Amino acid sequence: MVVSGRLFGRLVRALGQPPVIGEVLSGILLGPSLVGLVFPAGEAFLFPPAVRPPLAVVAQAGVVLYMFIVGLEFDRSLLKRRASSLIVTSQASIAVPFLFGCALAWWIHDAFAPDGVSRLLFALFMGVAMSITAFPVLARILTDRGMTRSELGVAALTCAAINDVMAWCLLALVVGAARAMPNGAVPGELVIAFALGVVIPHQSRFAQAVVQWLNGIVTILLLPAFFALTGLRTQIALVSTAEEWMVCVLIVLLATAGKFGGAALAGRLMGMPWRFAAQLGALMNTRGLMELVVLNVGLDAGLITPTVFTMMVIMALVTTALTAPMLDALTPRRT
Repeated sequence: MVVSGRLFGRLVRALGQPPVIGEVLSGILLGPSLVGLVFPAGEAFLFPPAVRPPLAVVAQAGVVLYMFIVGLEFDRSLLKRRASSLIVTSQASIAVPFLFGCALAWWIHDAFAPDGVSRLLFALFMGVAMSITAFPVLARILTDRGMTRSELGVAALTCAAINDVMAWCLLALVVGAARAMPNGAVPGELVIAFALGVVIPHQSRFAQAVVQWLNGIVTILLLPAFFALTGLRTQIALVSTAEEWMVCVLIVLLATAGKFGGAALAGRLMGMPWRFAAQLGALMNTRGLMELVVLNVGLDAGLITPTVFTMMVIMALVTTALTAPMLDALTPRRT
């Protein structure tokens, strides 16, 4: 799993995509979507039933530590720069896809929501899931392009940082509501881990030492278990009917339009040039691993079905993969 994830990561990086795309794809391909479909014995050999509970424990530990690292790398000083315009832009990039997600979920509730999940709770979770921006993946994309200190890079990181805080607050509210459900044992460790990381000064020796020590362990040893678990839960074959694929396409379109359109229009209204605002919207459309964390929380809580989970994983992959091409299309070529 580790080797395949690294190989896929290098392959997609050569194609201009963040490594997380390859790592997630490797987990999906090793699960029931490919190996389990064409060679069931192979999937059973790779992931026998006895291995899955320990795998879930390792995956949970990896995600908790990952969220702690994300919090440690969260630069609170970004929130002080251009506060007014970027706060408005960030909130719009949350609000628009959140409303789109709620509206779509309200419409498809009867056909796609799990039994016993209210229309309101299903809509709230889908709204939160569609409003996520993956701060770490975005930071990785900007680093690979040498844009972290550019005007656009700082603006994108600031908006994504605000977005992360708001998204986790919203998720915490949905988690609180889900606790009243019979299957609502949602792990609050993720929010706590993220918050603990945030309160530690970003530039402190402790934060830097912990990130340096934990980063390799988490990304090389623990997160591959999370990708494997996500792959085992993602069954592309579950999205089989024309109606299901129509809803899947709608999810991708609304998620992209909400993030890109919300950020771009709000940025323009706050005085940003059109091209700059559009580039910012493209960057905010990045979801990646953060989206998968939220989706696994929803699946564990019984807030979404495996079919909806698969649709949302497809959306996370497509929207993250669109970031680089959209940014390239909006960036003038140097002559």
